[in-house]
Amino acid sequence: MSALADRFGSALAHWVTAVLRRPKLAIVASLLATGLAAYYAAGHLGVNTDTANMISPTLAWRRDFIEYRDAFPVRDRNLLIVVDAPSAARADAFSAALLAELRKRPDLYHSILLQGEGEFFERNGLLYLPLPELEQLADRLAAAQPLLGLLQSRFDGAAVLDVATRTLEPRPASAPAGGADAAGLEPFYSALASTLASARAGAPQPLAWRSLLGGAAPATRKIIVLQPELDYTRMQPASVALAGIRAIAAELNAQEPEPVTVRLTGTVAMEHEELLSVSQGAALGAIATMVLVAIVLYASLRSWRFLVISIVTLLSGLSLTAAFAAITVGHLNLLSIAFVVLNVGLGSDYVIHVLLRHKELLAEGHSTHDALVETMRGVGSSLGLCAVTTAAGFYSFIPTTFRGVSELGLIAGTGVFFGLFASVTLLPALVAQFAPKGERETAKTLIDPKIFVPLQRRPRVVLGVTVVVLAASLAALPFVTFDSNPIHLRNPRSESVSTLLELAAAGEAPLLNLDAVAPDDATAQRWAAELRKLPEVRAVVTVASLVPGDQAEKVGVLEDLALLLGPEFGDLAPVRAPADAMRSAVASLTASSAASPAAAGLHAEAAALDAALAGEGAPERQRRLEALDAALTSDLPAELGRLAAGLHAEPFDRSALPENLAERWLASQGRELVEVMPAEDVSDNAAARRFIGAVHGVVPKATGLPVVYEEASRTVVNAFELAFLYALAMVSAIIFVVLRDLKDVLLVMVPIVLAAVVTIGATVLISMPLNYANIIALPLLVGMGVDNGIHVVHRMRTDSVAQLFDTSTMRAVLASGLTTVASFGNLAFSSHVGTASMGILLALGLAVSMAATLIVLPAWLNRRARAARPAH
Repeated sequence: MSALADRFGSALAHWVTAVLRRPKLAIVASLLATGLAAYYAAGHLGVNTDTANMISPTLAWRRDFIEYRDAFPVRDRNLLIVVDAPSAARADAFSAALLAELRKRPDLYHSILLQGEGEFFERNGLLYLPLPELEQLADRLAAAQPLLGLLQSRFDGAAVLDVATRTLEPRPASAPAGGADAAGLEPFYSALASTLASARAGAPQPLAWRSLLGGAAPATRKIIVLQPELDYTRMQPASVALAGIRAIAAELNAQEPEPVTVRLTGTVAMEHEELLSVSQGAALGAIATMVLVAIVLYASLRSWRFLVISIVTLLSGLSLTAAFAAITVGHLNLLSIAFVVLNVGLGSDYVIHVLLRHKELLAEGHSTHDALVETMRGVGSSLGLCAVTTAAGFYSFIPTTFRGVSELGLIAGTGVFFGLFASVTLLPALVAQFAPKGERETAKTLIDPKIFVPLQRRPRVVLGVTVVVLAASLAALPFVTFDSNPIHLRNPRSESVSTLLELAAAGEAPLLNLDAVAPDDATAQRWAAELRKLPEVRAVVTVASLVPGDQAEKVGVLEDLALLLGPEFGDLAPVRAPADAMRSAVASLTASSAASPAAAGLHAEAAALDAALAGEGAPERQRRLEALDAALTSDLPAELGRLAAGLHAEPFDRSALPENLAERWLASQGRELVEVMPAEDVSDNAAARRFIGAVHGVVPKATGLPVVYEEASRTVVNAFELAFLYALAMVSAIIFVVLRDLKDVLLVMVPIVLAAVVTIGATVLISMPLNYANIIALPLLVGMGVDNGIHVVHRMRTDSVAQLFDTSTMRAVLASGLTTVASFGNLAFSSHVGTASMGILLALGLAVSMAATLIVLPAWLNRRARAARPAH
């Protein structure tokens, strides 16, 4: 080491000498500072979980997104409530009840929208059908008139079954033409057969009247979009709003014969579940880290007293770091919360090196006081250099445009110095005051680095294998990928993510569409026309799309239909049929003629149900028949009412659009929104890139989550490439200034070069792409990976390569390496995919760095020593 390093070691020795003159005072002062720091942090260190602002707003793509968000604020931070019901009518009814309850809480839920809901769509809904489909609907309603007419006089479940029975009866040759016939009623028979089959199974499903009258299969899924109230001072800002929705859904479901599925997704729900996963993981990770570090510390120190002293020292460093974070930043974010795990792992390095060197000197016969002072004189210089290089690795994050990780760099980097301060102040004082007295210390540990000695007898083999591994890793570098989609970092089994992926696969995920803010209507229509020509685009929606075309022709069709159906159409109120009447109707249907092939399935189900009812007791039979009665009639009145309301629609323009819909498409100064829907599932990265590229070819400023994800990935990759270079440059410069020997600098850099290259290459082998979370590991490996090399090179001043493995330095390198691998490795078990991948990459990189220090570096030194030995 250079004179500068020696002077730093001497300064630490003088500092420890001063501490040891009044160890009790040092302990009280340190613990008081620790307590005050913890108290201040608890009261002033908040949590900022707003992930939207983690990247600088000055970037072009961020400005585009902010412009869109400011123009249409109701589209920002949306929550999607996905309602799935057994039938369209139940989906409508449940969604309406849910909407009514949500609107009672304007303090929690804003800008609530259910497409097609409200008086406007009840009146004008049929105008949105294409003209051919509307004409087909008119034909079906005209054909259904005889059947509906039969129900007009009496409408209950028995009447519905009786209608089926009467239509199956052979028609006399003299009967007039027209009316309901069996062949034309095949869909009715099929739907009725399904209801009877479900009744026989014990859970009758409502008769699909909407499908029968409307022709197409009705939608049984409803999606409600709203903005929940968010409180960013809470770890989960949306927790109150989301809990309220779940409580409302549970209360409504308690009144349902069969529960309706209600799921939450969208950016708010995904961020909530992610924050919940990360916060729970951070708490469990901190506990697991402490436990694992404690195990390794005890195995290294072989003393409960030393273990307790070590943990108190680590907690002191953490408290001081938390207070610093409260003073300088004021909050933790989704990334900087990881400082707890990081600083525990790093702080344990200093504790282990100090205590193992101290035990080594005690074993040689030094007194406790002298051993502590000489420990600082001996390892203080390398500890100081390690602290500076590790902090440099963290500080390399600060200049990046990724503010979330910039704050992590400042907090964790400065925390390194607090950990060092606790290790050279509180730790020596505690050892002097509480370490066992009068016992013969041993420098041996339960974790012995001598297990690597046999490998040093074959330095050529070790170096040869290293070259092969390095070459393979270099060859794998071109195949390293970066996953730009943060959705893939979240737990795929969580409700919000699984629901979003399901919606994306079905083309129903609005938050994965792209949006462009057009300055005027002409521009919006021009963009829409060009975008609709792209094969990557499934549909384009503008405010003009919300005003249906061919309104005059459609109104004409509706007027003719209203005249045909009459004023009483839709005025149908169900009554409950007595159980005896229902049983008689089932029996009559079973006994009716089955001349029509279309009725074969209906006859079979009626007969099976009749037989099942015969085998039931009176109470159960009555319950089944009452449920069947409700299933046959429940949906028809609402469907007829919906159709009747739409028969009197009138032409309208965009000025008639309801406010809660218009505000999502029209902004101030004549601006309009153009929403572009992808033809592919853009949860796939390659599909997203194709979609974005095609749309940007027409509208370069189009934005939305796919663009945000893609551009943010480029920003993050560039940020960490710079951080890696900054860290490498700073660490190399620091080591050279301190060591003043190019050969020693190269020796120190061996572990980090191997760790960086092999770790990145290994991501290809284990099929783990780099992402927003695990890319943090690369600059950190530069700062932390050199520590072991620094300690080994420092020890080489007094010991030969052959003696290295019997020193406290190598024991400390092994023990501290295991603590950092254990502390970071426990992150790999997080349910958050991003956190888990970060833990895997950090643990892998540090394990490779440790192997390079304990195996490769000694082999290289051994080989160099043999080459320098004169021949005899």
